[in-house]
Amino acid sequence: MSGAPENPVCVGIVLCNECIEDKRTNNKTLINLFNAINVPSVPATHGRLCIMASITNASTVLPMHLLIKAPSGDEVARINFDFPAGHPLTVYDMVFEINGLVLPELGTYNIDLLHGATYLGGRRFDVLRAQ
Repeated sequence: MSGAPENPVCVGIVLCNECIEDKRTNNKTLINLFNAINVPSVPATHGRLCIMASITNASTVLPMHLLIKAPSGDEVARINFDFPAGHPLTVYDMVFEINGLVLPELGTYNIDLLHGATYLGGRRFDVLRAQ
């Protein structure tokens, strides 16, 4: 090890409609995981979107942000947060809840997790016309 600070690593991002967190153990129960949202028309509003990002390899508090981009590349949501790292070998599960997310178009949306301009990880989900 060179002593240089390591870059945080995103080991996974999961999407669901609800996340229940046990205050005693900090364990999470994810409910209604999904990869796509069916809508009758666009623009549409998704009632509640929970995003759980698992991050490791950081030992200090780091400013980060989570972006959701529409297929056109337009930003539809941004969450700025401080990642509260304490030990580089610990995996931290960060849960974000977005209520009333407006989905302006059909297609594939991208969720990007960044530390400054450094891309740490991402996830895609589709918005489809309901049949």
